[in-house]
Amino acid sequence: MKNYSKTRKEYAAAKPRKEANPQEFIENYFDIHGRLGDTVYRHKRNGELYKYPYKYVPKYQPTVLSIRSECVMREINTLTNKHRPGFKEILHKLYYYTPYFIYPGSYSFTCDRFLKLRRKGEYMLQVDDGLKEKRKLAPRSKLEYPFAEEGEHIIRCYTEDGLYCERKLTVISEEHLLEDVYAAWYEEHLVEILELPDPGFAPIEKYIRCVIPPSWLYSVTGKLEDIVFYSTPDSHLNYGKMQKNFMYTRKMGSYEHNEQSHYFLQVQPRVNQCWKGIKSDCRHVWEKFYKRWFERNYLKGMQPRAVGPHNLWSQVVFRAGKSLGFDLKTLSVEHFLSGVETIGELISASGERHYGLTREELGTKIY
Repeated sequence: MKNYSKTRKEYAAAKPRKEANPQEFIENYFDIHGRLGDTVYRHKRNGELYKYPYKYVPKYQPTVLSIRSECVMREINTLTNKHRPGFKEILHKLYYYTPYFIYPGSYSFTCDRFLKLRRKGEYMLQVDDGLKEKRKLAPRSKLEYPFAEEGEHIIRCYTEDGLYCERKLTVISEEHLLEDVYAAWYEEHLVEILELPDPGFAPIEKYIRCVIPPSWLYSVTGKLEDIVFYSTPDSHLNYGKMQKNFMYTRKMGSYEHNEQSHYFLQVQPRVNQCWKGIKSDCRHVWEKFYKRWFERNYLKGMQPRAVGPHNLWSQVVFRAGKSLGFDLKTLSVEHFLSGVETIGELISASGERHYGLTREELGTKIY
């Protein structure tokens, strides 16, 4: 039997190959959680994927309860950071044992954060020394309580095994500033809190914003239009096998909605110019300070980050400017931080340790 064959010319015109669209490729092969570009991707409980256009919502003005979180986190940052051992323990203690300072009024609390509930069930609630009330609660249930008079109140939550959670609220006069009240309370009770045991509540399950690649792709990093893909030291999720969790951010150069970023863009060039102008002997001492700081603040085996002498300089200058009340918009070599002439004065103003630098080294002039 004669084999039938066609020449290339006898074939009809082939369809042109469709150009690969990176956005479509990611949507088809990647597991997307959260916002990606101008679209938000979500998963229902049954695993079904749905998406909708992203709409920017301005951040709400600070509230009495949100100011508490800011004050707690500010105090934690003066003690440690997430790269140091024991960070989570300190975080749990301060968030749980710090009372809620509130003004007279009615407040709504979510059970997962306020009462540390992690599962749905029946609980007993008690306000101060009143009667215990049996309630069916879930982590996302909300409790609303009115507070009319100044004074201290305690809300307790009981399970069948006994006391599960206890939260303290203190109603203060509207004449007091919440930031000052929290600062004064920490000055008196911080040491006491750090000696208390870890509350030991299970962490809240988070909806992680990430892009998970398929099993046949090991890594995807880089920029796609206005989206930047990158990984972090904590970017590993266990889905039966270890996969990298690629966090992402959109429009890194767009700061129209962030006042802090506006300030940073104005100040950072001035900080850079001050870095370039420091004396050679000062730079030598700073390199020594940086090496000791890096060894103490970064654990062995961690993924290396872009933290060099210049980055540490920026951190120290920003912290020193904040503690001194200095407006960094006017910063320059000729008009440096007020009262700061030596490395020791700069380090002390920022709240950092000296890491064994000698008195002569600390007295080195910056300019």
